[in-house]
Amino acid sequence: IDGPGGNGALTLREFETSFPKVLGCHKFDGPNEKQRIANVFRYLDPSGEGEVSIEEWGTLNNLWNEMQQSIREFVQFLERIYGGDEEEDFLDVAWREFDDDGSGSITEEEWIEKALKELKYFGPSEIIFRFLDKDDEGTVSLEEFVELDAFRRKPRP
Repeated sequence: IDGPGGNGALTLREFETSFPKVLGCHKFDGPNEKQRIANVFRYLDPSGEGEVSIEEWGTLNNLWNEMQQSIREFVQFLERIYGGDEEEDFLDVAWREFDDDGSGSITEEEWIEKALKELKYFGPSEIIFRFLDKDDEGTVSLEEFVELDAFRRKPRP
């Protein structure tokens, strides 16, 4: 990602070309892709010097750790809400509740209605929705939802 020979810093050009190709990140595909990638670059380059150092790159690790903690807290919240039945796993119950129309996917509207309005979850639920929506279709499928298993305290029975 640091280009041939590597100098310990990334330029915007290296960052733009590496995002989809080297990192395999396609979250910014579509209209204004370059602008959105440039916004991330500017966030990582707070000094505005036009390069992201290894230390500045470490900010992504901090953000990832924060994201993981937010998801763990969300899963614990779901466990408190739906974990009373020993016959059925709380994430299975949560899936049915969130996909209340039985369509096999959860739209962002359904997610917001359930998480924010009904359950009164005050954490970053919309960010968690977008994290789970791996294919960026604007919905979370069951296959995407089960990614929450990785964030539970105890393994699935």
